[in-house]
Amino acid sequence: MSRTFKRSVLAVLLALAAGPGASAANNRALLIGISQYADPEMNDLAYADEDVKTFSSILKNFADYSESDMTVLLNDRATKQNISSALLQQVKDSQKQPVDRFILMYAGHGLPSAIDTKKTNSFLAPHDAYLNQFFPEGAGDMLGNETFINKAWLIRQLSSMNAKNIIIILDSCYSGAKDFGSLYADNLGFKTEFETGGASKRGIMVVRKKGAGGAVEASTERRIAFLASSRENQPSAEYKELQHGALSYTLFEYLNAIRKETEETEHKEVTVEGMYSGISGLFDTVKVQGEVLSRAHQPVLVALPSYDDVKGMGFVSLRGIKIHVPAPEPVIAQAPPEPPAASTPPAAPPPPPAPPASPIKTTGDIYLATGQDQCEVSLDGVKTGRGSNDTFALEAGKHVISLYLRKTNYNRTLVVDVKAGESSRVGVPLRGTLMVESRPAKSGDRAPDLDVYLDGRSVGRTALTLSDVAAGTHRLRVVVNGVDKSRQVEIRPDSPLLVRYKIVLKAAPAKRDDSGAEDVTF
Repeated sequence: MSRTFKRSVLAVLLALAAGPGASAANNRALLIGISQYADPEMNDLAYADEDVKTFSSILKNFADYSESDMTVLLNDRATKQNISSALLQQVKDSQKQPVDRFILMYAGHGLPSAIDTKKTNSFLAPHDAYLNQFFPEGAGDMLGNETFINKAWLIRQLSSMNAKNIIIILDSCYSGAKDFGSLYADNLGFKTEFETGGASKRGIMVVRKKGAGGAVEASTERRIAFLASSRENQPSAEYKELQHGALSYTLFEYLNAIRKETEETEHKEVTVEGMYSGISGLFDTVKVQGEVLSRAHQPVLVALPSYDDVKGMGFVSLRGIKIHVPAPEPVIAQAPPEPPAASTPPAAPPPPPAPPASPIKTTGDIYLATGQDQCEVSLDGVKTGRGSNDTFALEAGKHVISLYLRKTNYNRTLVVDVKAGESSRVGVPLRGTLMVESRPAKSGDRAPDLDVYLDGRSVGRTALTLSDVAAGTHRLRVVVNGVDKSRQVEIRPDSPLLVRYKIVLKAAPAKRDDSGAEDVTF
């Protein structure tokens, strides 16, 4: 399923950074995930908010970030006002106390750099963005839309962030350097161009100082790594088969592989270079419908001030999952005792051996309760072949569990902390609320009621509230006076979705027989 919509593209801006001893560092993260949109003209997204939840869980559970280190805005909480205020606050705080690493993650809809041949700085779509509010900006060569996050404004804030390291990831159509990274570089006084030095650096952007012939000298004062899922002229996608966006999926797969190779008592440092190499390798091997991901688009890396300076920068420090099994202690054989002298009385018989000690239990039981909705269960990235509403015996420690509700294409990922010898029940709600309303174009007028259909089934008329809808993807259709409108909507257990349709009534053409009737547009 392509992450595109009319006159726009999907954007997933994601960063993930930490290092050894991250809990002692001054690290901050702003994580934004939007699958539900108020504008009926925009289809909802299947995985954006859940991808953000999953990465925030990784930071908290496996990279030593505390909840106070992260600001998370999801769906209807991710309005333009809330996003802008949160980022401005992060910048203000960093200027009072410098930040070691700043994480900016955005998952949701975004816009290309040009719409209908006209350029635009409108970029990321908050929950309350509207496509029908574009206007000529300046001399008319630009299009503006004040309901979107402005690209130039966003870059100014990031450039003002007092952070030693910034890592940004865009998982979106046309997300390459010319769309965002090169503007960021330009704001800091650099220019970018693609590396042509061979497959080992495929997709890496060379950064040079403006007016200079050679590469920029390495600097440790500020380092920025920007990872995009495609070049500026390539689409990007989220896939039902992967249950993630392409870049998010490869991130998960790579980090899961690292955790499985690392013992639970250790941390594994993942560098920018290692992460980019791992993601690129997965793009070349993971297939969807018989084609590898790299046939459609390839990831791009922009490093400021230089690739050589940034490639060794810590991307994330992960606690492992591999159980440590100590080596058996060596047994030293003893020589048999000397036989007793004849005059020595016989020794007392040895006491009977003690019964063997009970083995120490290293597993615990987790019951995954999902009610009436049965999910497919994956454990630490591996499908179990089992369903939910069942008990799973797991090694003690933290595990990533994914629940996939196939009938609605809903993927829920959570982290469970298993205690040895204990049983626990994890309830995962999978039902949410959908509200549908109509409103008139002019204040004081009455909008007609809409007939509402969900997945092809009539469910009532507006104003309508459905409070027991399965989480995941649904097709919403409304009809009035023979005119209908349909869109994809995403239902979430923790985020009620309100869809408002604005109804414009127009007088029917005089040539029609029913001249007293009215035409309707949305």
